[in-house]
Amino acid sequence: MGDLEQDIDGISQFLTRKQENFDRVMQLSREIIRFAGLAITHMHNGERTRAESGLAEMRVRVEALGKIDADQKYHSMQAYQEYAEAFIFYNIKVGRRIPPMAEVGVDMEGYIMGLMDVEGELKREVMESLRAGDLARAEGDFEIMRRIYDGTRSIRFAEAVLGGFRKKQDVARIQLENAGGEILYYKGRAGAVSAPSSSPP
Repeated sequence: MGDLEQDIDGISQFLTRKQENFDRVMQLSREIIRFAGLAITHMHNGERTRAESGLAEMRVRVEALGKIDADQKYHSMQAYQEYAEAFIFYNIKVGRRIPPMAEVGVDMEGYIMGLMDVEGELKREVMESLRAGDLARAEGDFEIMRRIYDGTRSIRFAEAVLGGFRKKQDVARIQLENAGGEILYYKGRAGAVSAPSSSPP
């Protein structure tokens, strides 16, 4: 075998391994995203055990993904974001706390992007609580929304540095404003209903 043939054979073997690694990264990423969606749905439905099962399945896959995606971060980033969103939302829903990045177990970008996506889940919780007449719960979720947004307002970087974050930040602001408006509307309506009617002169 000549030098050219040896080089081509070596390249082919390298690319075969790279393709296999890419396929595995994509498979794990798809599974993580699917489990994240299911876990969040279970949490909204109050199915804590099923949500915890989904989080456990994701954790195993996130750890496996982290071992093989060193040169595939572009393809795996969404999976980390989705996992971070589900993990953070679970801790807020169950323990009323925002877990730190080290506890979530993803990198900085995955954590901050997932954190911003939690705003949408919390807005949904605010709306559900208001429909159920639980103002205290709605206000509690709103305060967590405000804490997340206020805490991340200072993060302003170019799209090339933190792609997609500004859009998520803008969406989070709108969600916060809408949730606050719904709470004020609920209070105003409740006050109007409870106020005694004036007697005619």
